[in-house]
Amino acid sequence: MAYLPALEDWLAAPGPAAVLAACRELRAVILPAECVVCGAADESLCTVCRIAVRHATLRPYNASAGAGMLPEAENDPGAAARLGAPEYLEPVSLPVTAAGRYAAGLSRVVLACKNHGHTDLLGILAEAMARALHSASDSLPTGRVALVPVPGSFRGRTRRGYDPLELILAKVRLRGLLPAGMEIRSILGYRLGAELLALRSGAQKTLGAGARRRNVHGTMTAGHPGDLRGLTVLLADDVLTTGATLAEATRALRAAGAQVAGAAVIAAVRAPAPQAPQATRQEPGSAPEIRRPRHGHGTAAKVRR
Repeated sequence: MAYLPALEDWLAAPGPAAVLAACRELRAVILPAECVVCGAADESLCTVCRIAVRHATLRPYNASAGAGMLPEAENDPGAAARLGAPEYLEPVSLPVTAAGRYAAGLSRVVLACKNHGHTDLLGILAEAMARALHSASDSLPTGRVALVPVPGSFRGRTRRGYDPLELILAKVRLRGLLPAGMEIRSILGYRLGAELLALRSGAQKTLGAGARRRNVHGTMTAGHPGDLRGLTVLLADDVLTTGATLAEATRALRAAGAQVAGAAVIAAVRAPAPQAPQATRQEPGSAPEIRRPRHGHGTAAKVRR
């Protein structure tokens, strides 16, 4: 597989690039395509939308605050000393770095790659994932780190015929975009029969927050206790919603002895805004409600009509 980066460099040269452009034009005639974002003809992602999607993932951010089901971060005994704080620190959620928000063009590209067979969009998603990985690696402990992808569901693999996250991370590795000292290790899996039981509850994306946690709890395994002792892990997933899947992956890895330092995702769903309390609705033509203080509860006030 080492020849693939050299092939990409060769295709970027002026001569081969012209041939590649001609092949794309021929493909557009034989197999018509349209932009998955705006619907423009000839390409799965037009130039304008490609620039917009890339721009939406240029500034990765910590998306933990929007996912209420995330587990607590690893207990770091040296954190208090470094911060000059008391030994007891308030628990914080597992840090999750997202390349961008799951909205507009980015969400359409992710969905097209996951659900509509657009593996030709793996490249731009790999770039976004690489930005999230590099941003997350800035806060990781020094030394080697295992990048562990969340395994795709049996239902999804059967329907698509491929695992989108696996292909995205493979593209990141082949392009040499992994942070220094990081290697991909697929050590997470589903317990025998556990995923089949989860299928009865329906697809994870159709469930509410509590149901998502119950649906995946106890379904994953990373080996026996102690198998991964001393291993520092950064989890990888495509989209962060409630954090229930990352919580289960973290539980399985920690049960095997690994230290889960955080996670990186391509996109994160924006947390729903808190709903304001609804005012009491008053029927038209009705008299305003007059509240009188109860006897023995303070001085009675005058009631004006």
